[in-house]
Amino acid sequence: MRARRSKRYRKIMSAYQRSFSFHEPYQVLLDSHFLKTCHSFHMPLQKYLENTLHGQCRLFVTRCTLAKIMADWEKVKQKEGRARGPPRPDFLPPPTEVPLRHCKHKDDEGQELGVVSEARCLLDLLAGQPHGNEHAKNKQHYILATADADEKESRAKGFIDVKDRARLIPGVPIVYVKRSVMILEEMSGVSDRTVRSQEKEKFSQGLIGLASRKRKRGEEDGSEDEDDDLLAEENQGPKIRGLKRAKGPNPLSVKKKKAKGRSSNEADHSKTAEGEEERRKKANRRGTRGRREARNKSTPDSQAGGQEIRQAAAIAEA
Repeated sequence: MRARRSKRYRKIMSAYQRSFSFHEPYQVLLDSHFLKTCHSFHMPLQKYLENTLHGQCRLFVTRCTLAKIMADWEKVKQKEGRARGPPRPDFLPPPTEVPLRHCKHKDDEGQELGVVSEARCLLDLLAGQPHGNEHAKNKQHYILATADADEKESRAKGFIDVKDRARLIPGVPIVYVKRSVMILEEMSGVSDRTVRSQEKEKFSQGLIGLASRKRKRGEEDGSEDEDDDLLAEENQGPKIRGLKRAKGPNPLSVKKKKAKGRSSNEADHSKTAEGEEERRKKANRRGTRGRREARNKSTPDSQAGGQEIRQAAAIAEA
């Protein structure tokens, strides 16, 4: 198998695992045409299927398929005139390699039908035998392995193409043989639409969950704060123990932002205003200093003049 085709097959099976819950070992249903084609091209079933599906496989043959193979083998022996031929055809593997899958088929009234045609048997198992308005669903996660029928059989009346009908059932991988090459078919349109609808439902459920947390009218303001905290925690993600997040710088060690550049006129005006304020302060200092010195000088003379006045007043009274 080429690397490009192998990579594509791996992606297809991973899509089935993710969307329809397929898991190993895969359960593969073999029909009579697939067994005949693989035997004619000398293709080992187990090896080729595991390489194509990229996983372990369990091969099964239904009871109705076995009945069809044995009926066709009896017709072949009668035509060739071999009454004592081998009991089983060469293309049918032994039960140890391909065990029998028991199947039960019921009509609309619930009565068992026994052995039915191979096409109806495979489609019933793949669709899960829906009743009433139930949708077809591959509950058992079967994989269909088939091949093109002979020209005589395909032209027969009432022929049902299992591969075309299986494409209408969501979640059914199909493996077929064409020119001695085993091919895994791409996901059908029905399966693709089912996957898209599931994704839309999940997305809508997530939006509904977020909308239910929002504050409704008439509730207290505290509920809104709690919702904001919950949303903030969800956005932050899970807390990792032992790791510390980077904090902001120390505000005391950060330099203050410089004022934006002003025009030349504003700068000159601010400089002149600052110079005038300094001059006023100096003038005030000088005035206070001169008044203080004058006050200190005038105090002895005023005291002497006061004493003379008091002496003159005392003499006049005497």
